Amino acid sequence: MLPILLGLVIAMLFGLMSFFIYGLDGLVSYTWIDTVFWTLIAIGALITLINEVGQCLACRFKQLISNRRFNRFCSDLACAH
Repeated sequence: MLPILLGLVIAMLFGLMSFFIYGLDGLVSYTWIDTVFWTLIAIGALITLINEVGQCLACRFKQLISNRRFNRFCSDLACAH
């Protein structure tokens, strides 16, 4: 959840600074500003998705790996319950 929030905050700050530097006309005419803005949000969402899927996917292989540390890690995750 933190990466998506961080991506939103950074995108908001980037949009605000772009507005101060280029003005409203610059925001409309420069397409790279819009691309960077949405990319920052998408990167935060993608990192959050990868973290959630990766942790829960590791717990699916719990039966194949019999390691105490791994079992303790999986039992602490929210998706293991």
